[in-house]
Amino acid sequence: MLAIDDHCHFGEPKAERAGVRRFLADELIARMDRNGIDKTVVCHLIFPLWEQEDFTRGNNLVLDAAQKHPDRLVAACVINPKHGRFAEQEARRCLAAGAKAIKFHPVLHGFYPISGEIVNPVMEIAEEARVPVVTHSDFNARSCTPYEVAHLALLFPRVTVVMLHMGIDPEALWHIPEIVAPIPNLMVDTSLTSDLPYGVYVNTVRKLGADRVLFGSDGPIVSVEANLAKLAAAEQTYGLTKEEKRKILGENATRVFRLQ
Repeated sequence: MLAIDDHCHFGEPKAERAGVRRFLADELIARMDRNGIDKTVVCHLIFPLWEQEDFTRGNNLVLDAAQKHPDRLVAACVINPKHGRFAEQEARRCLAAGAKAIKFHPVLHGFYPISGEIVNPVMEIAEEARVPVVTHSDFNARSCTPYEVAHLALLFPRVTVVMLHMGIDPEALWHIPEIVAPIPNLMVDTSLTSDLPYGVYVNTVRKLGADRVLFGSDGPIVSVEANLAKLAAAEQTYGLTKEEKRKILGENATRVFRLQ
């Protein structure tokens, strides 16, 4: 069964965070091999990215790794729309160099509103390039609640938007299907979700459909091993079917990121 992690990071930050000091492409691929992951959609670790040169350096690291390992790594570029014209130039540069997605993280990059006008120029670039946009979501962060991410997807119906983490909050998780269902270009991923195999997988799939759920880890700070175990529990204990698992684990990411 094809296995694609739709959301992971690597990089070499100046300071340690959550046990991560250095995690580069070779280490990621070794971890993929240990866990049966065929491909990973990867972007640079978010927390070290502040200045414009940090984004250029981080995106280049990921682009170079994806070019060296085209059968294993898929590059996503990290963009901060608060950088204005530079953000647009950086998005175009990375997409021309082979990036397959654009990543936003409003919380760590100045709390810009994910559905605000500040994001529109980069979203228009994504629409033109026919690449998906993936964004952090958090019920407890006003800048990017699942409702705000849903509004973004409504504003750009020709862009596939992936709502990472399903809003994180375990109690509010159950509202995700009703928020997402009416918006056909909006997907969800399972990275950084709570330890609720039924809620993350089975309930979401039953109400939203297996075609709109992507497997992700948000590694290395979040464990791909733990996320695979949660998926296995959803199948073995809570009734997720093999066909649903097949779509979530690999087929949907192949379609969304336009992978061969």
